[in-house]
Amino acid sequence: MKPGSSLLRAVALACTSLALTACGGAMTPEEAAAEEAAALATVEAELGSCGTWSSWTNTGATTCDSMTTCGYYWACEASAKGDDAGSVAGGGSENLIPVCPPGESPVRRYNLGKSLQQSSYRVCFNEAGTYTHTEYQYQYVAGTCGC
Repeated sequence: MKPGSSLLRAVALACTSLALTACGGAMTPEEAAAEEAAALATVEAELGSCGTWSSWTNTGATTCDSMTTCGYYWACEASAKGDDAGSVAGGGSENLIPVCPPGESPVRRYNLGKSLQQSSYRVCFNEAGTYTHTEYQYQYVAGTCGC
């Protein structure tokens, strides 16, 4: 538990309780927890400060998904009927839009590519200069075509 977080939680909980009384309604436990977390984050943000974000570094994690920068191909897809999303029934090249059978339409499909996960962090301190926590952010950047 972070230093001083029990005091912050008490303040956040008291503020949440006052808000509920003023509004005249009761919250579910999930709603109360969400309100407490939001109030606590606001109080913590007001007490201290965080340093600047570090540079982005690769984490080693990757994903394989369709990527617009890796080119595309055409495929015939069955028209959607109700909850049926259809399926790919044929294929074509990037420059040749296929003539599809009745009930199907040409659809552009992007080729697969590998994306690399990167992370960045910053260190946060309270107003007394004591370390409180580290914040992280993540992003995926285009890697290579093919998986």
